[in-house]
Amino acid sequence: MQDKLKETLTICDLHHQRMMFAFESLEKYFPLTEFKLSQVSPIELALFDQLIYRFSKLQDSMGTRLFKQLLELLEEDVSGLPFLDILYKMEKLRLIESAKVWITLRQTRNTVSHEYPFYTEILVEELNLLPEEVAKLGSIWIKLKDYTIQRMVI
Repeated sequence: MQDKLKETLTICDLHHQRMMFAFESLEKYFPLTEFKLSQVSPIELALFDQLIYRFSKLQDSMGTRLFKQLLELLEEDVSGLPFLDILYKMEKLRLIESAKVWITLRQTRNTVSHEYPFYTEILVEELNLLPEEVAKLGSIWIKLKDYTIQRMVI
């Protein structure tokens, strides 16, 4: 079980590092406007794609793998539990601030993952959600990573 958790921590850490690299490289564009978006280079567009991809992958990896593995190592019974109940357990144990915050992150992931090549106004609006949500997700990740390392002596 600890090997799987170590693997998950490594994967999440990689997503976090690459998400932060892309975000820091693009931070100057936020708040994004249609004009600013029209001025980005092809490489910067690739960084936007990287930011969206790594944000989505980190959020997904934490939600589908890390939460369950961490709860199982804490000897919490999560077998057969719906994801919402897992979130409430995480909240009750104060491992996440609130289930509502996580659900919002998930909605953001779903929103920014859609492509609207002909609707730049919608695209800009959705991308402008990222700075705040990247900060929230990064904060949750760092807290869980530190907690796991301290708790499990990995």
